[in-house]
Parts: sequence; C-alpha cells; structure tokens
Amino acid sequence: MIYALPDAARRERLLPAVIGWNVRYAWRYGEVYATPDFAGAAVWLTPGNTTMTLGRMLRAGLWQAPLTVEWSLLRRLAGVWDSAAELQRRHAPMAHWYLSQIGVEPLSQGHGLGSALLRPMLAHLDANQEWCYLETAEASNLPFYRHLGFAVVDESSVGHGRVPVWALLRQPGPA
Repeated sequence: MIYALPDAARRERLLPAVIGWNVRYAWRYGEVYATPDFAGAAVWLTPGNTTMTLGRMLRAGLWQAPLTVEWSLLRRLAGVWDSAAELQRRHAPMAHWYLSQIGVEPLSQGHGLGSALLRPMLAHLDANQEWCYLETAEASNLPFYRHLGFAVVDESSVGHGRVPVWALLRQPGPA
C-alpha cells in the first residue's frame, strides 16, 4: 500500500476503502473472519476464485471504485495485483485457498490475534487436505507464517520492482 499510496495522510484516508473492496470481493467469492471487536480480520478466497477478474469485481460491486479514488491509484493497484497474480499462477497451480489479506490493529498486535484468526481455517484445510497460498511484502512476517506451516516459494518484487514480496505456500498437514 505504501507503493500505491505513498502519501501517509492520503493512505490513512483511503485505506479503509481499498481494504473494503477486498472484503466485499471476499464476501462473494470467499470467506471473511474477524475478531469480535474487529481488531483483526482474515480475508480468504476459495479455490477457483483466487484471481480477481473484471467480471467478478463488477459482480462484487467494485464498479464503484473509480467513484472513490482516481484512476492513477487504480492503475498502480492493478499493477501490483497483476504481478501478485502471476506469482500465484506460477507457485500455486493446484486448487488452493488464497489468504488475500490479514490484518490486526497495531495496538492489538503481538497478542496472538493473527494466529487465532488463521488457525480454524488452517485446521479446516488440513482436515480437507487443501492447499493455501499467500504473499507478504514484509520480511518481518515470515517467521509468523513459517510457524503456521507456510514455506517461502519465491522472493520477488512488484510495483516495477519497488516492493519486495514473498510468495508462501502451505501444503495440507495431517488431518
């Protein structure tokens, strides 16, 4: 998001809308889990729906996005999403769940909320022998994901090489 919205004040103002688009898409094509106080949320896309297509975005109501932000931001976001989708196609060609987004409010971080948000879905995926995939742009997140069984399958960059990104894949564990 720093690449797409470099100005901190503008990012703070627009980030709720951008995150909202992802949540809205997942309500239609995935699952959204949140803590009772909304201090954290995990956004998952189901197998077969892990790539945002124009048709799906329109059906999810994202046609309103250009009414909220300018085209230059949408182009930057589309470039990042396209690069991330290429990583996903390359490293997760099998049917899989996609952890599109997870976030915990800064003041609530470090108390296990992220793990609590992910563990029920990971248990479900293990029980059903299903794969999952994600990307992160923060090296500091790698130990967290490794602890949950994810393995780094690529280190790359998106946004014209400006944003480092790690692709992580988790194979199903014992049921």
